Amino acid sequence: MSLRLRLVATLGITLMLLWGITTVWSMRDLSTQLERSLDQRLVQSAHMVAGLLDHAPAAGWNGEEGETSFNPALDGVACRVSSLRGQVVAGTHPEMNDVLSVDDEGYSYRFYNEQRWRVYTLVDDDKRITVADRLQERESLLAQVRRAAFYPFLLALIGSLVALWWGVTRGLSPVSKLQRRLIIRDHDDLSALPIRGLPREIRPLIDGFNALLARTRRMLELEQRFTDDAAHELRTPLTAIRTHLQIARRVDGDPRREAMQQAEAGVGRLTKTLDQLLLLARMESDEITRGSLDPTPLGEALETAMVETGSHDCCHWNEAVNRIHVELSEALLVIALRNLLENAMRHGLPGGLIEIEAHETNGAAVIDIINQGEAIPSEQLAHLTERFHRGNHPQGSGLGLSIVEAIVTRAGGRV
Repeated sequence: MSLRLRLVATLGITLMLLWGITTVWSMRDLSTQLERSLDQRLVQSAHMVAGLLDHAPAAGWNGEEGETSFNPALDGVACRVSSLRGQVVAGTHPEMNDVLSVDDEGYSYRFYNEQRWRVYTLVDDDKRITVADRLQERESLLAQVRRAAFYPFLLALIGSLVALWWGVTRGLSPVSKLQRRLIIRDHDDLSALPIRGLPREIRPLIDGFNALLARTRRMLELEQRFTDDAAHELRTPLTAIRTHLQIARRVDGDPRREAMQQAEAGVGRLTKTLDQLLLLARMESDEITRGSLDPTPLGEALETAMVETGSHDCCHWNEAVNRIHVELSEALLVIALRNLLENAMRHGLPGGLIEIEAHETNGAAVIDIINQGEAIPSEQLAHLTERFHRGNHPQGSGLGLSIVEAIVTRAGGRV
């Protein structure tokens, strides 16, 4: 079921129930009020007859014999005047004397000719006045009043349902426009959807969808970037390896062995470059997280990095290294330290000392790795963490410091 039909059905049923309850309550109240009004009319009719009789001769109810007066009968209305001794003085329906012979003052119901009558009796001094209404006329009048009152309710209900359908349709029109916009949208269009003019209730959904589009767009950009980087960086090593293999096929002896060694070295560099590219791609795609929430001892990570790089003999560190813990997974911390140590060895003096100092400042771990190489020109400092930036040194992949920056940035730090 569509959202429009669900809203209209829910609100429509609720509206019909409310209107139905209101109608039933109004009809019952109307019936009660009409019944009271008609009873009050009986009382007023009895008092009116009593007022007229006050000016008539009193022979009939003073004990004198007289002729009984019967007026022409009105259909549905009956009246009788009698003395307190029971002598009928005047009336409209002589055949209904049994129905109208009520001694007690007040209201009552009587049956005559299989029809029900509402009777009221008034005792006024020495006379008794009884008036009656046939309930058939009352019910007919009540049915007419009910019909007159029901049609406005029905018209209001129909109008409310039409207004409800129009209001829901108009309220959901932004959703329909958004649907049409998505249908005609290009399949490769990953731009954010505009939220201007949309209802406030739909904006969180659109914000979530835009966030999904942004992540998808970023993943595609990273994929394209990785593809471009791989194509750019792997072409030269592959060409060199192919050249050395071709030389090895054509020569023998020492030149052949040298060419094979060069090819193997190229394979090693190519493998390392691929590993660095994959690691950087994983870092950028958020595939690698910080890992355990427990801080990693800096001393243990540094020991592992020195073993992997073979720099243990040329490194010197202060005692604070063994006391500091870093809020980063051990694997990522080892990778960052390994890349820094490799750079320090590659670009420092051969066999030179590498000093490692660590201390805490404002709750942050500060790690300094210092070699004995040449100072980096100030104009190149801003480019050190760029991809494939090698400066004047052709060796290496140019990705080490980019990976270090990515890891440190994820830990909330900086290089």
